[in-house]
Amino acid sequence: MAKTFAILFLTLNPNLFFGQEKNCDCINELENVSQLIKKAKSYKIQVKREDREEDLAQWKEKIKREINRDTLSMFFCVGYLQKYSSFIYDKHNQIYVPSKQLPKAFPFYSKTIDTTVQTADGISGIYFAGSEKILVKKENDSLWWGIILKSNAAQWKRGNIRLKINKTANNNFEIFEYYQNGQLVYQKDVNITNGRIHGTFWNKQNEYFFNKNHKNDFVYKSINPTFDYVGIKTLRRTSSMIKKAEKFYDTILPKLTKENLIIDLRNNGGGAIKQAKPLVKSIRENKKIRAIYVIVNFKTASAAESTALELKKDKRTILVGENTRGMVAYGYGNHSFSATTACFGYQVSFSTERQNKKMLNYENVGLKPDVRFNNQSSWLDQIILLAD
Repeated sequence: MAKTFAILFLTLNPNLFFGQEKNCDCINELENVSQLIKKAKSYKIQVKREDREEDLAQWKEKIKREINRDTLSMFFCVGYLQKYSSFIYDKHNQIYVPSKQLPKAFPFYSKTIDTTVQTADGISGIYFAGSEKILVKKENDSLWWGIILKSNAAQWKRGNIRLKINKTANNNFEIFEYYQNGQLVYQKDVNITNGRIHGTFWNKQNEYFFNKNHKNDFVYKSINPTFDYVGIKTLRRTSSMIKKAEKFYDTILPKLTKENLIIDLRNNGGGAIKQAKPLVKSIRENKKIRAIYVIVNFKTASAAESTALELKKDKRTILVGENTRGMVAYGYGNHSFSATTACFGYQVSFSTERQNKKMLNYENVGLKPDVRFNNQSSWLDQIILLAD
Protein backbone atom coordinates (compact mmCIF):
# COMPACT_ATOMS: atom_id res chain seq x y z
CA MET A 1 0.00 0.00 0.00
CA ALA A 2 1.31 3.42 -0.87
CA LYS A 3 2.58 5.38 2.08
CA THR A 4 0.91 8.75 1.87
CA PHE A 5 0.32 11.64 4.13
CA ALA A 6 -1.04 15.15 3.88
CA ILE A 7 0.53 18.30 5.22
CA LEU A 8 -0.97 21.75 5.30
CA PHE A 9 0.93 24.86 4.25
CA LEU A 10 2.75 26.49 7.09
CA THR A 11 0.73 29.54 8.08
CA LEU A 12 2.78 32.23 9.68
CA ASN A 13 2.35 35.97 9.95
CA PRO A 14 4.92 37.20 7.40
CA ASN A 15 5.76 40.17 9.63
CA LEU A 16 6.66 37.81 12.47
CA PHE A 17 8.57 35.43 10.19
CA PHE A 18 10.81 38.11 8.70
CA GLY A 19 10.75 40.61 11.54
CA GLN A 20 10.07 43.56 9.22
CA GLU A 21 7.89 46.61 9.64
CA LYS A 22 4.28 46.39 8.44
CA ASN A 23 4.96 48.53 5.36
CA CYS A 24 7.68 46.18 4.17
CA ASP A 25 7.15 43.35 1.74
CA CYS A 26 9.04 41.68 -1.10
CA ILE A 27 7.94 44.35 -3.60
CA ASN A 28 9.37 47.08 -1.35
CA GLU A 29 12.60 45.13 -1.08
CA LEU A 30 12.76 44.78 -4.88
CA GLU A 31 12.57 48.56 -5.14
CA ASN A 32 15.39 48.87 -2.61
CA VAL A 33 17.61 46.43 -4.53
CA SER A 34 16.86 48.17 -7.85
CA GLN A 35 18.50 51.30 -6.40
CA LEU A 36 21.43 49.55 -4.73
CA ILE A 37 22.40 47.58 -7.84
CA LYS A 38 23.25 50.84 -9.61
CA LYS A 39 26.46 50.79 -7.55
CA ALA A 40 27.68 47.62 -9.29
CA LYS A 41 30.40 47.99 -11.89
CA SER A 42 28.50 45.58 -14.14
CA TYR A 43 25.36 47.76 -13.94
CA LYS A 44 27.33 50.77 -15.11
CA ILE A 45 28.74 48.81 -18.06
CA GLN A 46 25.85 46.56 -19.10
CA VAL A 47 22.89 48.79 -18.29
CA LYS A 48 23.95 52.42 -18.04
CA ARG A 49 26.57 52.45 -20.77
CA GLU A 50 24.45 50.33 -23.12
CA ASP A 51 21.33 52.44 -22.48
CA ARG A 52 19.27 49.49 -21.18
CA GLU A 53 17.57 51.14 -18.21
CA GLU A 54 14.15 50.64 -19.80
CA ASP A 55 14.84 46.94 -20.43
CA LEU A 56 15.80 46.49 -16.78
CA ALA A 57 12.69 48.40 -15.68
CA GLN A 58 10.52 46.02 -17.72
CA TRP A 59 12.34 43.06 -16.19
CA LYS A 60 11.60 44.46 -12.73
CA GLU A 61 7.89 44.70 -13.60
CA LYS A 62 7.97 41.05 -14.68
CA ILE A 63 9.52 40.04 -11.35
CA LYS A 64 6.85 42.07 -9.53
CA ARG A 65 4.09 40.16 -11.32
CA GLU A 66 5.72 36.85 -10.39
CA ILE A 67 6.00 37.89 -6.75
CA ASN A 68 2.36 38.98 -6.63
CA ARG A 69 1.19 35.67 -8.14
CA ASP A 70 3.25 33.53 -5.76
CA THR A 71 1.39 32.66 -2.56
CA LEU A 72 4.73 31.64 -1.02
CA SER A 73 6.63 34.70 -2.22
CA MET A 74 7.68 35.68 1.32
CA PHE A 75 9.58 32.40 1.62
CA PHE A 76 11.23 32.86 -1.78
CA CYS A 77 11.72 36.64 -1.68
CA VAL A 78 15.52 36.70 -1.67
CA GLY A 79 15.41 34.33 -4.65
CA TYR A 80 13.25 36.77 -6.59
CA LEU A 81 15.74 39.54 -5.82
CA GLN A 82 18.56 37.33 -7.10
CA LYS A 83 16.49 36.65 -10.21
CA TYR A 84 16.08 40.38 -10.73
CA SER A 85 19.84 40.94 -10.46
CA SER A 86 20.48 38.08 -12.92
CA PHE A 87 19.40 40.45 -15.71
CA ILE A 88 23.00 41.65 -15.40
CA TYR A 89 25.56 39.01 -16.34
CA ASP A 90 27.69 39.19 -13.21
CA LYS A 91 27.68 36.38 -10.65
CA HIS A 92 29.81 38.44 -8.31
CA ASN A 93 26.64 40.43 -7.61
CA GLN A 94 25.35 38.64 -4.52
CA ILE A 95 22.14 39.07 -2.51
CA TYR A 96 21.69 36.79 0.47
CA VAL A 97 20.37 36.40 3.99
CA PRO A 98 23.05 37.04 6.65
CA SER A 99 23.96 33.87 8.52
CA LYS A 100 22.53 35.13 11.81
CA GLN A 101 19.15 35.71 10.16
CA LEU A 102 18.76 32.42 8.30
CA PRO A 103 15.21 31.07 8.61
CA LYS A 104 14.36 28.18 10.90
CA ALA A 105 10.91 27.51 9.43
CA PHE A 106 10.08 26.64 5.83
CA PRO A 107 6.95 26.13 3.73
CA PHE A 108 5.27 22.74 3.71
CA TYR A 109 3.84 21.01 0.67
CA SER A 110 0.04 21.18 0.93
CA LYS A 111 -1.04 18.00 -0.85
CA THR A 112 -0.74 14.26 -0.35
CA ILE A 113 2.76 12.94 -1.01
CA ASP A 114 3.00 9.54 -2.71
CA THR A 115 6.51 8.36 -3.47
CA THR A 116 5.27 5.41 -5.52
CA VAL A 117 3.75 7.50 -8.33
CA GLN A 118 5.83 7.36 -11.51
CA THR A 119 5.84 10.42 -13.77
CA ALA A 120 7.62 9.99 -17.10
CA ASP A 121 8.69 13.60 -17.59
CA GLY A 122 12.44 13.09 -17.09
CA ILE A 123 12.41 15.38 -14.06
CA SER A 124 10.10 13.97 -11.39
CA GLY A 125 11.38 11.34 -8.97
CA ILE A 126 13.50 10.84 -5.89
CA TYR A 127 16.80 12.74 -5.67
CA PHE A 128 19.67 12.60 -3.20
CA ALA A 129 22.29 15.02 -1.93
CA GLY A 130 24.51 13.23 0.53
CA SER A 131 22.40 12.30 3.56
CA GLU A 132 19.37 14.18 2.23
CA LYS A 133 16.52 12.89 0.11
CA ILE A 134 13.76 14.73 -1.72
CA LEU A 135 10.83 13.93 -3.97
CA VAL A 136 10.62 16.16 -7.03
CA LYS A 137 6.90 16.25 -7.80
CA LYS A 138 5.26 17.77 -10.84
CA GLU A 139 2.58 20.32 -9.94
CA ASN A 140 1.73 21.41 -13.49
CA ASP A 141 3.40 21.73 -16.88
CA SER A 142 5.70 24.51 -15.66
CA LEU A 143 6.21 23.86 -11.93
CA TRP A 144 7.85 21.13 -9.85
CA TRP A 145 8.34 21.06 -6.09
CA GLY A 146 11.30 19.45 -4.34
CA ILE A 147 9.86 18.04 -1.11
CA ILE A 148 11.98 16.80 1.78
CA LEU A 149 11.66 13.09 2.53
CA LYS A 150 14.71 12.79 4.76
CA SER A 151 17.31 15.14 6.24
CA ASN A 152 19.81 14.96 9.08
CA ALA A 153 19.37 18.69 9.74
CA ALA A 154 16.96 19.42 12.57
CA GLN A 155 15.29 22.39 10.86
CA TRP A 156 14.23 20.32 7.83
CA LYS A 157 11.10 18.21 8.32
CA ARG A 158 9.53 15.66 6.05
CA GLY A 159 7.18 17.61 3.77
CA ASN A 160 9.18 20.86 3.76
CA ILE A 161 9.64 22.44 0.33
CA ARG A 162 13.34 22.48 -0.50
CA LEU A 163 13.25 23.29 -4.22
CA LYS A 164 11.01 25.14 -6.61
CA ILE A 165 11.67 24.33 -10.27
CA ASN A 166 10.06 26.42 -12.99
CA LYS A 167 10.03 25.76 -16.71
CA THR A 168 10.61 29.10 -18.41
CA ALA A 169 9.24 30.51 -21.66
CA ASN A 170 12.30 29.34 -23.62
CA ASN A 171 11.87 25.76 -22.30
CA ASN A 172 14.82 26.07 -19.94
CA PHE A 173 14.58 25.58 -16.19
CA GLU A 174 15.18 27.87 -13.25
CA ILE A 175 15.40 26.75 -9.64
CA PHE A 176 14.97 28.30 -6.22
CA GLU A 177 16.98 26.05 -3.91
CA TYR A 178 17.22 26.13 -0.15
CA TYR A 179 20.60 24.93 1.03
CA GLN A 180 20.67 22.79 4.15
CA ASN A 181 21.59 25.80 6.32
CA GLY A 182 18.51 27.70 5.10
CA GLN A 183 20.21 29.95 2.57
CA LEU A 184 18.11 30.39 -0.59
CA VAL A 185 19.81 30.50 -4.01
CA TYR A 186 18.32 31.19 -7.42
CA GLN A 187 19.77 29.74 -10.62
CA LYS A 188 18.61 30.29 -14.17
CA ASP A 189 19.15 28.18 -17.29
CA VAL A 190 19.54 24.97 -15.31
CA ASN A 191 20.00 21.71 -17.19
CA ILE A 192 18.13 18.66 -15.83
CA THR A 193 19.33 15.51 -17.61
CA ASN A 194 20.41 11.95 -16.86
CA GLY A 195 18.97 12.02 -13.36
CA ARG A 196 20.91 15.12 -12.31
CA ILE A 197 19.88 18.68 -11.59
CA HIS A 198 23.05 20.26 -12.90
CA GLY A 199 24.56 23.07 -10.91
CA THR A 200 23.49 21.26 -7.71
CA PHE A 201 24.31 18.08 -5.82
CA TRP A 202 20.83 16.62 -6.39
CA ASN A 203 20.88 13.41 -8.42
CA LYS A 204 18.83 10.23 -8.67
CA GLN A 205 21.77 7.81 -8.54
CA ASN A 206 23.04 9.04 -5.15
CA GLU A 207 26.53 9.18 -6.67
CA TYR A 208 28.95 12.12 -6.50
CA PHE A 209 31.80 11.46 -8.91
CA PHE A 210 31.51 15.11 -9.97
CA ASN A 211 32.35 16.23 -6.45
CA LYS A 212 35.72 16.51 -4.71
CA ASN A 213 36.29 17.64 -1.14
CA HIS A 214 40.05 18.00 -0.75
CA LYS A 215 41.12 17.43 2.85
CA ASN A 216 44.19 19.63 2.38
CA ASP A 217 44.66 22.91 0.54
CA PHE A 218 47.23 21.33 -1.78
CA VAL A 219 47.62 17.69 -2.76
CA TYR A 220 50.20 15.83 -4.82
CA LYS A 221 50.25 12.12 -5.56
CA SER A 222 51.50 9.69 -8.14
CA ILE A 223 48.50 7.80 -9.48
CA ASN A 224 50.39 5.29 -11.62
CA PRO A 225 53.62 5.16 -13.66
CA THR A 226 52.23 7.58 -16.26
CA PHE A 227 50.05 9.95 -14.21
CA ASP A 228 50.82 12.69 -11.69
CA TYR A 229 48.02 14.40 -9.79
CA VAL A 230 47.84 17.89 -8.26
CA GLY A 231 44.74 19.00 -6.35
CA ILE A 232 44.19 22.65 -5.45
CA LYS A 233 41.41 23.27 -2.94
CA THR A 234 41.51 27.05 -2.81
CA LEU A 235 43.17 30.13 -4.31
CA ARG A 236 42.55 32.33 -1.27
CA ARG A 237 44.48 35.56 -1.63
CA THR A 238 45.89 35.86 1.90
CA SER A 239 49.66 36.31 2.19
CA SER A 240 49.92 33.19 4.38
CA MET A 241 48.09 31.08 1.77
CA ILE A 242 50.29 32.37 -1.05
CA LYS A 243 53.39 31.47 0.98
CA LYS A 244 51.92 28.03 1.64
CA ALA A 245 51.35 27.61 -2.11
CA GLU A 246 54.90 28.68 -2.93
CA LYS A 247 56.30 26.14 -0.46
CA PHE A 248 54.10 23.41 -1.96
CA TYR A 249 55.18 24.18 -5.52
CA ASP A 250 58.87 24.36 -4.56
CA THR A 251 58.48 20.79 -3.28
CA ILE A 252 56.33 19.14 -5.94
CA LEU A 253 57.11 20.86 -9.24
CA PRO A 254 60.41 18.98 -9.70
CA LYS A 255 58.46 15.72 -9.24
CA LEU A 256 56.21 16.31 -12.24
CA THR A 257 58.09 14.07 -14.67
CA LYS A 258 55.35 11.74 -15.92
CA GLU A 259 53.80 12.11 -19.38
CA ASN A 260 50.32 12.86 -17.99
CA LEU A 261 49.38 15.47 -15.40
CA ILE A 262 45.99 15.92 -13.74
CA ILE A 263 45.21 19.28 -12.14
CA ASP A 264 42.04 19.04 -10.06
CA LEU A 265 40.16 22.34 -9.59
CA ARG A 266 36.85 20.85 -8.51
CA ASN A 267 35.09 22.84 -5.76
CA ASN A 268 37.77 25.55 -5.98
CA GLY A 269 35.85 28.79 -5.42
CA GLY A 270 38.72 31.05 -6.45
CA GLY A 271 40.66 33.83 -4.77
CA ALA A 272 43.75 35.09 -6.61
CA ILE A 273 45.25 33.64 -9.79
CA LYS A 274 48.61 34.89 -8.47
CA GLN A 275 48.69 31.84 -6.20
CA ALA A 276 48.75 29.46 -9.19
CA LYS A 277 51.30 31.36 -11.30
CA PRO A 278 54.29 29.21 -10.25
CA LEU A 279 52.37 26.10 -11.33
CA VAL A 280 51.30 27.56 -14.69
CA LYS A 281 54.80 28.84 -15.48
CA SER A 282 56.51 25.57 -14.53
CA ILE A 283 54.12 23.44 -16.57
CA ARG A 284 54.65 25.57 -19.67
CA GLU A 285 58.38 24.97 -19.40
CA ASN A 286 58.05 21.26 -18.60
CA LYS A 287 58.58 19.35 -21.84
CA LYS A 288 58.27 15.93 -20.21
CA ILE A 289 54.52 16.36 -19.85
CA ARG A 290 52.60 15.33 -22.96
CA ALA A 291 49.02 15.85 -21.76
CA ILE A 292 47.51 18.08 -19.06
CA TYR A 293 44.02 17.22 -17.82
CA VAL A 294 42.31 20.02 -15.87
CA ILE A 295 39.23 18.84 -13.95
CA VAL A 296 36.46 21.38 -13.28
CA ASN A 297 32.93 21.17 -11.91
CA PHE A 298 29.97 23.41 -11.14
CA LYS A 299 31.70 24.77 -8.04
CA THR A 300 34.88 25.83 -9.87
CA ALA A 301 34.61 29.61 -9.85
CA SER A 302 36.25 33.01 -10.26
CA ALA A 303 40.07 32.86 -10.09
CA ALA A 304 39.94 29.06 -10.43
CA GLU A 305 38.18 29.54 -13.77
CA SER A 306 40.80 32.10 -14.78
CA THR A 307 43.51 29.60 -13.84
CA ALA A 308 41.87 26.95 -16.03
CA LEU A 309 41.82 29.44 -18.91
CA GLU A 310 45.52 30.19 -18.40
CA LEU A 311 46.28 26.48 -18.51
CA LYS A 312 44.14 26.15 -21.65
CA LYS A 313 46.57 28.43 -23.48
CA ASP A 314 48.89 25.42 -23.51
CA LYS A 315 47.91 23.17 -26.44
CA ARG A 316 48.54 20.08 -24.32
CA THR A 317 45.69 21.00 -21.96
CA ILE A 318 42.35 19.18 -22.07
CA LEU A 319 39.54 20.59 -19.92
CA VAL A 320 37.38 17.79 -18.51
CA GLY A 321 34.34 17.49 -16.25
CA GLU A 322 31.34 19.79 -16.44
CA ASN A 323 30.61 23.50 -16.88
CA THR A 324 32.15 25.77 -14.28
CA ARG A 325 30.18 28.33 -12.31
CA GLY A 326 30.62 31.23 -14.75
CA MET A 327 31.96 33.89 -12.38
CA VAL A 328 34.87 35.47 -14.22
CA ALA A 329 33.97 38.73 -15.96
CA TYR A 330 33.81 40.93 -12.84
CA GLY A 331 35.26 41.00 -9.37
CA TYR A 332 35.58 42.87 -6.11
CA GLY A 333 39.08 44.29 -6.47
CA ASN A 334 40.17 45.18 -2.96
CA HIS A 335 36.58 45.26 -1.75
CA SER A 336 33.00 44.97 -2.96
CA PHE A 337 30.19 47.46 -2.70
CA SER A 338 28.33 46.20 0.35
CA ALA A 339 25.05 47.27 1.91
CA THR A 340 22.03 45.99 3.83
CA THR A 341 18.54 46.21 2.40
CA ALA A 342 16.08 48.44 4.20
CA CYS A 343 13.22 46.01 4.83
CA PHE A 344 14.46 42.50 5.59
CA GLY A 345 18.12 43.25 6.23
CA TYR A 346 19.40 41.16 3.30
CA GLN A 347 23.09 41.55 2.53
CA VAL A 348 24.15 42.77 -0.90
CA SER A 349 27.68 42.53 -2.27
CA PHE A 350 28.23 43.95 -5.76
CA SER A 351 31.19 43.97 -8.14
CA THR A 352 33.56 46.93 -8.31
CA GLU A 353 35.88 45.87 -11.13
CA ARG A 354 35.64 44.34 -14.60
CA GLN A 355 38.15 41.79 -15.79
CA ASN A 356 39.13 41.22 -19.42
CA LYS A 357 36.15 42.05 -21.66
CA LYS A 358 36.42 38.64 -23.36
CA MET A 359 35.59 36.99 -20.03
CA LEU A 360 31.97 38.07 -20.46
CA ASN A 361 31.55 35.12 -22.85
CA TYR A 362 31.92 32.81 -19.84
CA GLU A 363 29.80 34.72 -17.32
CA ASN A 364 26.85 32.64 -16.05
CA VAL A 365 27.54 30.00 -18.74
CA GLY A 366 30.87 28.88 -17.34
CA LEU A 367 33.80 27.23 -19.08
CA LYS A 368 32.63 24.30 -21.19
CA PRO A 369 34.84 21.20 -20.92
CA ASP A 370 36.51 19.73 -23.98
CA VAL A 371 35.34 16.35 -22.71
CA ARG A 372 32.20 16.18 -20.59
CA PHE A 373 32.24 13.47 -17.92
CA ASN A 374 29.24 11.52 -16.62
CA ASN A 375 28.30 10.62 -13.07
CA GLN A 376 28.70 6.87 -13.59
CA SER A 377 32.32 6.36 -12.49
CA SER A 378 35.35 8.07 -10.98
CA TRP A 379 36.47 11.09 -12.98
CA LEU A 380 40.09 10.05 -12.50
CA ASP A 381 39.25 6.66 -14.03
CA GLN A 382 37.52 8.44 -16.91
CA ILE A 383 40.67 10.47 -17.54
CA ILE A 384 42.85 7.37 -17.60
CA LEU A 385 40.47 5.73 -20.08
CA LEU A 386 40.54 8.88 -22.16
CA ALA A 387 44.34 8.76 -22.30
CA ASP A 388 44.48 5.11 -23.44
